[in-house]
Amino acid sequence: MRTKLTTIAALAVAAVTLTAVASAGSTTAKQRVAIQVTESGFVLTPLTAGPIKSDTGRGSAVNFCCWTRRFITRNGQPIEINNPQMTLTGKHGTIVTRNVIGWIDVPDGYSVFTGTWKVIRATGAYAGLTGGGGAAGVSLPIGNTNAKFEGFLNPK
Repeated sequence: MRTKLTTIAALAVAAVTLTAVASAGSTTAKQRVAIQVTESGFVLTPLTAGPIKSDTGRGSAVNFCCWTRRFITRNGQPIEINNPQMTLTGKHGTIVTRNVIGWIDVPDGYSVFTGTWKVIRATGAYAGLTGGGGAAGVSLPIGNTNAKFEGFLNPK
């Protein structure tokens, strides 16, 4: 089972990397970041130099709400598409994003997703931020979800 989880996680990270590279475009004045989200909170990590600093939030610092769900089939595979609003409240302020993600069930109760995210508003040190990128994650049979969001933020 550990091998399956490692394989799923590796595929999810590869999808994030490919999505982030594809959406990068011009990086003038943009800072590349990674946001790791788990059941215990989030960690924002700058991947390139710039004004955005590392930040964390624990527990209820990560909130998902306000989404719609629809189901499609691609190549015979059922996919759940949803668009949750994600709110990250850290020590330096709050970032609110809109995500568009597609979930696919895999054997033994696991599911994986890939998608995109875009900043819709921010407060504190993040006020005026724009940007977005790619996302990927895995949901474990016990209900925990681990996700990684990578992309570019354009500071104010």
